[in-house]
Amino acid sequence: MKEPVVVDSAASFLEVISSIRGQNVTLPIFKGWPSFHVEIEGDRYRGTMTPKLMLGVVEVHEQLLRAYAEIRYGSPALTRLTVAEKAELDLVFQISKGCTDGKASLDEVINKLLAALPMSKMTGAQVATFLIVAVLSFAGYHVFSEWNSSDLEKARLAASQAQSDSNARIAEKLADVIAGGSMTTEAARVRDRASEGYRAIVSAAPDADSMEIQGHHYNADELEHIRAQEPKDRVRSERREDLQVEMVKRNQDYLSLTLRLPGEEYTFPGRVELSTFDPDKIDRLFDAIKHNKPVRLFHFSVMENGRILRTAVLAVDDITSK
Repeated sequence: MKEPVVVDSAASFLEVISSIRGQNVTLPIFKGWPSFHVEIEGDRYRGTMTPKLMLGVVEVHEQLLRAYAEIRYGSPALTRLTVAEKAELDLVFQISKGCTDGKASLDEVINKLLAALPMSKMTGAQVATFLIVAVLSFAGYHVFSEWNSSDLEKARLAASQAQSDSNARIAEKLADVIAGGSMTTEAARVRDRASEGYRAIVSAAPDADSMEIQGHHYNADELEHIRAQEPKDRVRSERREDLQVEMVKRNQDYLSLTLRLPGEEYTFPGRVELSTFDPDKIDRLFDAIKHNKPVRLFHFSVMENGRILRTAVLAVDDITSK
C-alpha cells in the first residue's frame, strides 16, 4: 500500500489531483493548507465583528458540518453527528485588526470529508473531482460565479499564461470539471453548502465597503449584487404538506427545527418566529416528535436542485382535503 502524500500547498495539491487515477486510490493527507480567509473593510469592521457577522461566520461552520453529515450519513441533519465528530470538525477563527481579517485552517475538515467518502463506489477521477470542488469551494477560491463557456476559456487561458501560478492551474482543473459535466453528487452538495456559507457572510455585512475572499476582491456594488442574486436553480415557494419533525430547539425569540419530508432521507432546517406563530399550536410541533408522526405545516421554503434547503414555518395547517 502506498504511503499517503501530504498536501501542504496549492502546488502539492495540484500534483496530487493530477496523479489520481484508476480504482485503488490512496487519499492524500492535508496539513496546513487550505485555509479559510476573508477580509472585510468598513467603518464597523476594524478587527471587530458585529453580532450579525458572527452568525454569518457560524453559518460557514454549520454548512461544513452539514456537508460532512450528508456525505457520512446521507442527511445534512446535525443531530446525526456525534459529539466527537462535532469536536473534530471545529474551526478556530482568528480575527486580525485593521480590517476584519478572519482566518481558519481547513486541513482537518478536508481530511474528515475525504474519510467519509464512499471510496468503494468511486473511481479515481471522481475522487479527484471531489477534491477539486471541495477545496476550491470551502477555501473560497470559487464561490459565487457561475462559469459559462467564455469564463471556462478565460480560466484555461490564464492557466496557460501562468505556468508557475498553482492557483491558476487549479482553476483550470475546475474548469475542466465544470465543462465536462463530471460533477459527482458528493461534490455538488459540498459546493452548494460552501456557497451557502459564504453567502451568509456577505449578507451579514450589509454595510461593508469591500470584501476579499482568498485574494478575490468584491467592491460594495458587487457585494450588493451577490446579496440580491439567487443562486442558479434556486426557487422560493409556499408549501402545505405533512412534515416529520426530527428536532425542536427553543431560543428566546424563535424555534429551530430539523424537518424531513415523509419518505425522504435528507433533512433540512426550519425556523418558527414566536412573535407571529400561533402559541396554541406550538405543542403540536413537540407532539409530532413525541408520537413520531408527521404534522401538516404551512411553510415558505427555499429550494435548490429539487431539495429544500431551509424553510420558515408559518403555521400548523389544519385544512385537509377530502
